[in-house]
Amino acid sequence: MVAHRTLSSRAVIPPRISKLWLLLPAVFAMAWFLPVLWHGFRSDDFLTVYYYDRDAEAVKWGRVAEEWMRPWFGVRDLYRPLVSLSFGATWAVSTQPFWFHLGNLLLLAGTATAVAAAAARLARERPRLVALLAGALVVLHPAAVEPTAWIAARTTGLQVFWSAVAYWSFLRWRDGEGGRWLPWLATALACASKEGAVLLPMSLVVLDLLRGARPHWRTHLPFFVLVGGYLVFRKLLLGWFTTAEEGHTIAERLFGAWRLLEQLVAPPSTEAGFVGSWRSLLLLGPVLALLASGRYRLLLCAPWAAYLLLPGTTHVKIAADELAGRFVFDAVPALALLVAGSLDGRPRAAFRWLLWIGILGTAVGLGIVGRQHLGRYTTEDRLIAKVQQELLAKAAAATPERPFGVVGLPKLPLLQPLLWGFLTQRPFAPKDLQVVGLDSILSLDKGAPKVFADATAVHALVANGAGFARWDDKSETLVLLPKAKDEVVEFLRDPANARRFLPPRVLPPTAVAALEVIAPQPVEHWFASILGNLDGDYRAQPLDSGFRDKTSRWCFVTTPVLPWLVAAAFGGGPAGIELELDGQTPGPAVRVLAHAALPRLDLRRGQEEVVSREELARRMVKPDGPVEDAYLVYLLLPTGLHSVWVRQGAVVELDQAIRNQLVYVCDVLGPCRVSWFWQEYEPLDGALPTRSGFDSCLVR
Repeated sequence: MVAHRTLSSRAVIPPRISKLWLLLPAVFAMAWFLPVLWHGFRSDDFLTVYYYDRDAEAVKWGRVAEEWMRPWFGVRDLYRPLVSLSFGATWAVSTQPFWFHLGNLLLLAGTATAVAAAAARLARERPRLVALLAGALVVLHPAAVEPTAWIAARTTGLQVFWSAVAYWSFLRWRDGEGGRWLPWLATALACASKEGAVLLPMSLVVLDLLRGARPHWRTHLPFFVLVGGYLVFRKLLLGWFTTAEEGHTIAERLFGAWRLLEQLVAPPSTEAGFVGSWRSLLLLGPVLALLASGRYRLLLCAPWAAYLLLPGTTHVKIAADELAGRFVFDAVPALALLVAGSLDGRPRAAFRWLLWIGILGTAVGLGIVGRQHLGRYTTEDRLIAKVQQELLAKAAAATPERPFGVVGLPKLPLLQPLLWGFLTQRPFAPKDLQVVGLDSILSLDKGAPKVFADATAVHALVANGAGFARWDDKSETLVLLPKAKDEVVEFLRDPANARRFLPPRVLPPTAVAALEVIAPQPVEHWFASILGNLDGDYRAQPLDSGFRDKTSRWCFVTTPVLPWLVAAAFGGGPAGIELELDGQTPGPAVRVLAHAALPRLDLRRGQEEVVSREELARRMVKPDGPVEDAYLVYLLLPTGLHSVWVRQGAVVELDQAIRNQLVYVCDVLGPCRVSWFWQEYEPLDGALPTRSGFDSCLVR
């Protein structure tokens, strides 16, 4: 009688399953995703160097430890210290991306095995078959690609792994094996990995229901208390309970939930014309089989999966063919348990064919789309490797006093423009090369609005640096911007329009650092419009001297002439100007000269080679020159280009955006090189402005 009461108090005692069988999903995961082991770094992966001391070639374990008591990476509402610990451990092993990808792949393998073990404990008649199918579906689902092939998505992989361990160990404990400490510990570790783990206590309630047991408050209260304590700790430490974005309406959240649910049951294909969302109809086979076999409880996996998608409902900003794997993967174990569980029953013969068509169709469909997404990552990885190879070759001569600039490199999701310079920094390259991404001159960046459409740095890099190049998508090479062959070229008057002056031949943009206009009579107001202008944000503003003392010559610097730089990418060049002098058509004796070089401005170099972020402005010594002169100083950081206007008689003052960028780059890279140059701002006498060479120092 005692034995009978003991057995009846548990819902079902599942048949024992060989532990060796449970390794098969892990082996399948390793084989299916084997190509990712030879992928490199991409996008946010470069930021993991935050935990690595590039000079000492050692892990910053103090910084790793600090992540337990502060926002993750300094982001206000993120708390993911276990991810930091895993990155630190990987850096301790090697600086090669192979080991980072291996860590992500092992997490997927562990997740597949844990889900398989959980499925086996929920199964009544066919635990092995159900377990293997559940584990395989976790691997085949396209949402598994992102947390496996993208190193920075380890946040999701780590959270889902510990969640899956919590599922399995909870069921094991409820079946009378082991203790509560393992699912409780797994829940805590999941919370330390990513914020979506706060849903775990309710997930364990669902698992109890799937077992056929009545959830008891004594069983589940410790898990709710644990997560509740975690949320209170987050509030005290970060000031936020969760990471949900504010300002979204209920309709927007519902739309986000629908998009994620759609991606879960019918992941988008990367190829046009491939079977569409109707693939989700294949899931009707397993669902009908569950209904026919009386396994109604397993249908709870459907709302459970939708529940697990909640953390991502306010973050869905994705393209039509993009898969938000970092959000969708959370719900894949629930979907796998639903589909695999349909094999456990014995449906009537009329439903068996529908069951197998549904299961095979679902598995094959997921596998095909998953392979497409993995193929996209492989193609993108090859492109990133090509970009880095080109950079290292074309910028090989770059030094702090001769930096190299680049535009047009691939952007997200491949690379962050802010991190283009990291491709040539240790440990991602054999040695540090002074390379700066100039995307901010082509794209309006809120952090550096002053340099948008400003070609000054391009002229300086070609004239005094190691060069400037743009990425050509067609040839997949960096195309260097050539230096001008002639120091001075005279523009010719257009016979059809006396106000227009045109270059005598196709010139590179570097041939026109400044335009000098010479008139036989003194002029008060010099005004020019560039030809070959663009529309919208890229439209160059007129070159206007304003009303000044009369002079017989005036120089227009072509810093805002971005259209000519863009035209050069298509085989063109400077198109000329339309000129007005005191509102009149220029006389026949007026000349327009294009200068490729500006007069040299002597630098006053500081003595300090290494300075703190706070001391950098003092280290940037203003050049010797007339006290009434104003200057522009351009800073080249590993994260981009910035400029500062230094008014007459003033010293350098870095604005908040530049100071924030210095903090960011020094926190991530550690001590790093900063270069800069000076250019005179509109000399009062209309002469050619002067420009300095590059100076630099190490900033820590």
